[in-house]
Amino acid sequence: MTSQQRMIVHRCRFVDFTPATITSLAFSHKSNIDKLTPSDLRLAIGRSNGNIEIWNPRNNWFQEMMIEGGKDRSIEGLCWSNVSGESLRLFSIGGSTVVTEWDLATGLPLRNYDCNAGVIWSISINDSQDKLSVGCDNGTVVLIDISGGPGVLEHDTILMRQEARVLTLAWKKNDFVIGGCSDGRIRIWSAQKGDENMGRLLHTMKVDKAKRESTLVWSVIYLPRTDQVVSGDSTGSIKFWDFQFATLNQSFKAHDADVLCLTTDIDNNYVFSAGVDRKIFQFSQNTNKSQKNNRWVNSSNRLLHGNDIRTICAYQSKGADFLVSGGVEKTLVINSLTSFSNGNYRKMPTVEPYSKNVLINKEQRLIVSWNESTVKIWTMGIESNSEQNYKLVCKLNLKDEQNISTCALSPDGQVLVVGRPSTTKVFHLQPIGAKLKVTKLDNELLLKTATKLAKFIDNSRIVICSCEDEVFIVDLESEEDEKPQQIELLEINSTKSSIKVPYINRINHLEVDQDIAVISRGCGAVDILNLNTMKAKSLVRLNNFITAVHINSPRKSVVVVTAENKIYEFNVNLSPEAENEDNESLLTQWSKNNTENLPKEWKTLKENCVGIFTDMKNSNMLWFWGATWISRIDFDVDFPVNKRRKQKKRTHEGLTITDESNFMNDEEDDEDDDIDMEINENLNVLLSQGNKIKSTDSHRHEESSNYFFFTDKYRPLLFVDSISSDELAIIERNLLCSHSKQKAFVQPKLVF
Repeated sequence: MTSQQRMIVHRCRFVDFTPATITSLAFSHKSNIDKLTPSDLRLAIGRSNGNIEIWNPRNNWFQEMMIEGGKDRSIEGLCWSNVSGESLRLFSIGGSTVVTEWDLATGLPLRNYDCNAGVIWSISINDSQDKLSVGCDNGTVVLIDISGGPGVLEHDTILMRQEARVLTLAWKKNDFVIGGCSDGRIRIWSAQKGDENMGRLLHTMKVDKAKRESTLVWSVIYLPRTDQVVSGDSTGSIKFWDFQFATLNQSFKAHDADVLCLTTDIDNNYVFSAGVDRKIFQFSQNTNKSQKNNRWVNSSNRLLHGNDIRTICAYQSKGADFLVSGGVEKTLVINSLTSFSNGNYRKMPTVEPYSKNVLINKEQRLIVSWNESTVKIWTMGIESNSEQNYKLVCKLNLKDEQNISTCALSPDGQVLVVGRPSTTKVFHLQPIGAKLKVTKLDNELLLKTATKLAKFIDNSRIVICSCEDEVFIVDLESEEDEKPQQIELLEINSTKSSIKVPYINRINHLEVDQDIAVISRGCGAVDILNLNTMKAKSLVRLNNFITAVHINSPRKSVVVVTAENKIYEFNVNLSPEAENEDNESLLTQWSKNNTENLPKEWKTLKENCVGIFTDMKNSNMLWFWGATWISRIDFDVDFPVNKRRKQKKRTHEGLTITDESNFMNDEEDDEDDDIDMEINENLNVLLSQGNKIKSTDSHRHEESSNYFFFTDKYRPLLFVDSISSDELAIIERNLLCSHSKQKAFVQPKLVF
């Protein structure tokens, strides 16, 4: 910080939030290197607590949506259906007999389809995207017809049953289903309609036996170019099989433990395997046309994970080249697929707080955190020199099965609202000695309301945004507390992107300050809500995803940060006559001068800004923070004009989308858009390396140290806010604490 202002920093590491294991990954589109990256490309991440995260690979990856899980739920498999002209459909399985299709607009289940054939272990979709195959623990493979559109799952057929558990499934086009089983066998069924062998078991291939236990075939994939099946099993072997004759072509004992997942590139020139030994192996095929028998070779391997790798997937297009993996380490690792052996890779932070699970009450000095179905409240002491300056005053375990989606605490710290995807509960908190007594308050309206976002206006009135995107006010002290005051929202025009990705037009941020509220949507629309007149007014329509929103009342402005890490400040005191003026009149003078002229610490950020708050001493000072950094900017001063050549919006180290097809693009992109794609590649790499070499705690420009501060000393961050005018509460999650208790496979150490 500057010498003029010193702040007490509370590094709060007692918040025991632990992210869940990554169990499944799935890209929404098939690879296509002949076209630019589609604007609706998404990655779904399934976790062991039942949560599903939807990520956008643009702008160095950002999370757009979180689907909440529930008690004893786990996501063990994910599958997308992508049919032209229809919205994306997402299916999941997880330790039950049910296949769930999710409503991507609301985050709620659209359809739960019971296969009535045993616990489902695996799921796969055919090439034409109209049939699902699911493998069960009783040896059954069920085909489900999904051609009827969203929400329609119909029984198609049951393939010939066998005794072993079906651990993994893959399709050959629309005609054959390939399964890996728990008895060490790979089975091939016919799924051709009208064929006399429809549903029959055509081939069985057996892998090597283990000495002490049965061999499990954990993963199989099909390679169309070579007409081969690749399997990975519990002995650590990778085997290449000829599909037509069901014979073994090649075998590699590459891994030291179970192989859990496999994937390939679009041309089937590479196969990647990963598993318990934490390594990712690359197998390459000699494509020399002069040789008739093209053999596979174990070409390289990398140790990038700290624990078991549970899942791996790949995607390629003209502007994308991704090999993504995750597992027990709980963090996503992104590689370049074509330059895997020696290319850059990126390890995402263990915690990415796009969906907040912490809030701070300044008046009562309380820190509230929620995880799954538990709420914990701590009080922060005033004495900063004491060894333990905090105390747990309340722990609330809810009996509901669904995970908590949001919480809100009244300014006086006496009313706690807990929202989840099906219901909302209200509790009264009464201080008794050193603890808080919790009393449940009855409110039939909120019990029937699925809450996505909630913010208090004062000690009794609360603004709620439901999962259906209805925004209303409830006065908890009013006699008519069960009659909500509905706010009339503006209609958002549908686009091709919003039809394909339904949640794009949904509300993702809600901020409240006195008599106004601000909402933002995934499509970049920002609206102001007048809480007195109950009317909405459009503020701006940005063509980018908004990651953080803040109302600065003293400056009469709204500050938003986009996925490109650009800061915009908009006036909110425009007269009605100014509504039809040029949009630039909305921007404050600071934003006009500095939005495109931010310091290079901001321009080279890899993690998005996910939070903003105003300094309590100086309303012109705003704090911004992301998963691994904190910054403070004085909005009363302009940054020095950067005379260097303006950098294009390109990738950091080639691990994000590099073409110019944008976030909300509805038209086909001109193929010439990616000319000069690598002009600034070296400059970007140097800048990012410079950030690693030089400590960002020391200000690089003495003249700017009074109005700009940046540090990456604190990480990973769950939440940051001021707790008083000279105190900052930084909620960190210790990396060692967030790692799994499951012991990792021990690799032999190199001795020189």
